[in-house]
Amino acid sequence: MRDLLTALLELQELEIVLEESRIVHGDALLPSAACVEKRVRALRQSVPSGRLRRYDALRRGGPAVVKEHDGSCGGCHLNVPRGDLNRMLRTEADWLCPNCGRYLLVTR
Repeated sequence: MRDLLTALLELQELEIVLEESRIVHGDALLPSAACVEKRVRALRQSVPSGRLRRYDALRRGGPAVVKEHDGSCGGCHLNVPRGDLNRMLRTEADWLCPNCGRYLLVTR
């Protein structure tokens, strides 16, 4: 699960870079943007379709993947119960914040 979330986090960061580039440069496609778009396509193809649909739905409202910091979600900043974090680390539960539903990259 950590590999999947690392790929989704990279995808999210690259999509944000492309969005910012379009705002700054307009529709002019820079050569570096083409390389980034190619990597975005490759990442999107590597993610299972169900996970990608959830990611896309979450991205419409802001960040879809956030990191856990000292037992708190990096998105909603609420505490995640220690038992939930332990189940995530043992892969007995999906790595999702029980409060906001974002993908939660557990850092332990």
